[in-house]
Amino acid sequence: MGKSTVSSKDQLQIWQPLLVRDFLLLYIGESISLLGDQFYLVALPWLTIQLTHSPVSLGTVLMAAAVPRAVFLLLGGVVSDRLSPRFIMLVSNALRAVLTGLLTVLVALGTTQLWHLYLFALSFGVVDGFFIPAAKSIVPTLVTKELLAASNALSQGTTQLLMLIGPAFGGLLIATIGIQTAFAIDTATFLVTTVTLLLMKNSRKQSVVRTKETALTGELEKPLDSSMRKPTTRSNLAGLIAGIREGLNYVWHNPSLRAVLLVITMLNLVFIGPLQVGIASLAQSRFPGGAVALGIMNSAWGGGGLLGTLMPGVLRRLPRLGVLMLSLASIQGFGLLLLGFIPNIVWASVTIAVLGYCSGFFTVVGITWIQKQTSPEMLGRVMSLGMLSSFGVAPFSYALAGLLADLNLTILFCATGSIMLIASVLLAANASVRTIN
Repeated sequence: MGKSTVSSKDQLQIWQPLLVRDFLLLYIGESISLLGDQFYLVALPWLTIQLTHSPVSLGTVLMAAAVPRAVFLLLGGVVSDRLSPRFIMLVSNALRAVLTGLLTVLVALGTTQLWHLYLFALSFGVVDGFFIPAAKSIVPTLVTKELLAASNALSQGTTQLLMLIGPAFGGLLIATIGIQTAFAIDTATFLVTTVTLLLMKNSRKQSVVRTKETALTGELEKPLDSSMRKPTTRSNLAGLIAGIREGLNYVWHNPSLRAVLLVITMLNLVFIGPLQVGIASLAQSRFPGGAVALGIMNSAWGGGGLLGTLMPGVLRRLPRLGVLMLSLASIQGFGLLLLGFIPNIVWASVTIAVLGYCSGFFTVVGITWIQKQTSPEMLGRVMSLGMLSSFGVAPFSYALAGLLADLNLTILFCATGSIMLIASVLLAANASVRTIN
């Protein structure tokens, strides 16, 4: 009976964050927005491929978004720590609604040109640079530490579920009605999430802290307002630069954080580009179905990711973080190798689902680990550095993938998969990485 009761409580805990009003509003709004994003993530690559028939052009369009995203991530993390993550997300979603709305009009009128896509991607990347660290750091300001893992699992699980449903439906929508419909839906979802953010009560930046009493009882006080923090007298520009320096210094002097972020950076360099550019190129040149095939493969990624996000909650015991990270990276490297030779969309989708599973698994474990390792007042900056480990290398990864895919898709997947496997083996030989707990 006792074991049954504990198990029941564990199963219910994942839903407990939804009892927190502001988290519920955030969850609803971002879930709707993420559904629209799945349409966008099929529509933009397919629009680029249809306009240019060139993997290089697709790589450079993705790079146009990735460069400003990476450049502004650190600044976005500082701004998120100094202002309210909710406010940053609110402004970002409103701007993204305007951008996707303008692109919808261009596509509907049939006047879209490649330079439009570059300008759109560049603008979207700037906004993302501020939105991403705010979105990653807002959850700890809304829920207690006891609910943090459940909140992340719920958010990531929903993300992966939408990534399972959205892309296939988006591909079908594009094939039957048109690309402009996908962009129009994405615009509408940005407007909806803007409204849900407006309805949230916590208008100022907050961070969860322990008092002497709560440390003894295990309970947490309400989040403290940023006005209770030590004030800063620095000028705005000097303060922002100093804030970035403080974030870098904080991570550098935390050996485990530093090692994890460096490893993620190296592995993402040979994974992000081949995945996004490679899948779109497979749909365009190797498999029948066009946009529908692209949607199916993206949905396979989402389905695998969904299972991956659920797995940490199922397992009673996880291996060391270093061992887990390198094991999953090795599987992903082998999966990329396989994609170079797979002849049909069925097996390609199965392989992509495995890649998504590995990514989803590590995302839940990794984000929760970083959030628990980091002081609340540094969380925005550290999360922005975590995102930079992915987005900072994305421009180079997209450029490399575009060039290799233009030569031969098999070369693209085999080269990057082999590099990822070799890097995982070499990193496993490093005890400081392997023993991260």
